[in-house]
Order: sequence, then structure tokens, then C-alpha cells
Amino acid sequence: MFAIVADSGCGISDEFRKRDSFFMIGIKVFLNSVEYEDGKLNKDEFYERVLAGENVRTSHPSPADFERLYKELLDKGYDEVLSFHISSKVSGTYNAARLAANSVDPSRIHVVDSLNISVGAYLMLRRIVELVDEGMTLSEAIKKVDSIRENVLVLFTVENLDFLIKNGRIGKAAGLVGSILKLSPILTVKDGEAGTFSVVRGKKKLLPKMADICYHFLKDRKRLRVIFGYSSQSTLEPMKELRRMISEKIESFEEIPQEVLKMWPTIPSHTGPKTFGLGCYGER
Repeated sequence: MFAIVADSGCGISDEFRKRDSFFMIGIKVFLNSVEYEDGKLNKDEFYERVLAGENVRTSHPSPADFERLYKELLDKGYDEVLSFHISSKVSGTYNAARLAANSVDPSRIHVVDSLNISVGAYLMLRRIVELVDEGMTLSEAIKKVDSIRENVLVLFTVENLDFLIKNGRIGKAAGLVGSILKLSPILTVKDGEAGTFSVVRGKKKLLPKMADICYHFLKDRKRLRVIFGYSSQSTLEPMKELRRMISEKIESFEEIPQEVLKMWPTIPSHTGPKTFGLGCYGER
């Protein structure tokens, strides 16, 4: 019997959070220098305050935070712990968890760097857990993390790059700076950080292009799953429109397992409160 730990940067859905063996550790979110723990911070209130102009930043949980949680889980009788985390290239969360695991019991606590963010990390975590449910040992399933990552596509867009630039999370999307006023970016995750997948000229072309990319990624794959994510209420309608466009391209789209996630504040703290997109999973 193993416990699952993941941080709020991993885009965990409300459905997955209901698992008895799942425990989310919240990345710390600061609004006007007041600290909150993601997962305990009301999402609607967060977006309202950021849209109103409050300063926002984040800080990863400390090794001590992880130590307390790991000890609690082992004391509860769990044989092992899978501790799965947002990319180490955008957060210190993975390193804090690794330090704590080494201090508590490295033979029983398996700390995994997803090298992904939000719904992309969540899709990876789901697949690892499915492999264990299908009969693999936890150690065997974790060894497949690199190949699992190759089966994930993350696409998202932001109103502008201001938040990414301010928070130093621009990553491989840096080439868009200076041209963003003329272009609508379609961002992805490359090598563990934000990168540019494509750009289109004008907002009208943005959703059709994202839908087309998703279609071509999924069309020849199996074990499909799609997670849609949106931030503040203003991004809900374009997210729904994106879903509609994809459904028109894929005849059996309604049969694909899907979830909709209102993003935990961790990610939009860096991408901005007007962020939406999707994560696709499919194996060749």
C-alpha cells in the first residue's frame, strides 16, 4: 500500500484529490506579502485579487514541510510514498522533497521530478498510478516516467507575457518578447519549462490552431485522456470554445476520458490570471 503526494503545481483535479491515498501539499502563494497555502486558498478570491492588481509570488514548501508529511504517512502504515512534483526547472519543490525523503527514509519515499507543469504533470501521475493498478510495482512504474512524459502534450495561452517575464519563468518562450503585441502565443512545456509551440497572428486564429494541434497529436494514439484547464472566469468561455472545436475534429471525442480543472493559483501566479489550455495524453 502506497501513498501519493503531489504539489499544487501539478494541476491535480478535484476527482483525483478524493482518493483515500492522495495527499496534496500546497505551494505557498503570497498576495501583497501575506502567505497562503495553495489548496486552502479560495480560487475565486485569488483571481479577483490578482485581477484587481495585488502583487503575487510563490514559494515552494520547505524540506521540513515534506518531512512532517512523510513521517505522518509512514506512521499511518503506508509501505511506500510516491512524491510527484512540478518541474525542478521552474520550482524548488522537487529538491525540497528530495532532501526530506533522504532525511526520513529514502528506501520507501520515491521522489519524482515530472519535468512538466500543471495538467501535464497530472496526466503523468495518473498514468503511473494506472500502471500500478494494472499490476506493476511502484518502482517499475516510476522507471517509465520518461516514456510517459513523451506521451503528453501541454498547450496553453496567456493574455500577455508580463507575468512570465516578471517571475523569471519565461524559459524557452523568451523569443516572443517584443513581438507579443502582434502575435498570439501557443505555449507548451519544453525540457521542463515554458516554451513556444506556435504563434498565430491575431486572436481569431488562436483557438482553431490549438484545436488542430491537439487533433494531430491524438489521432493515431491510444489510451487517450484530455484535461482542460482555465484560470479566472473570463477564460472559461474560450476554454469551452476550444473544447467544442476539438470535438468537431474528433468523431469519438465524447468517448475520450476528460476532466476540466479550474487551475490552482500556483501556476497562474506565474502565467497570469488569464491563462487557459489543455493537456493531452496518448500512447503510440
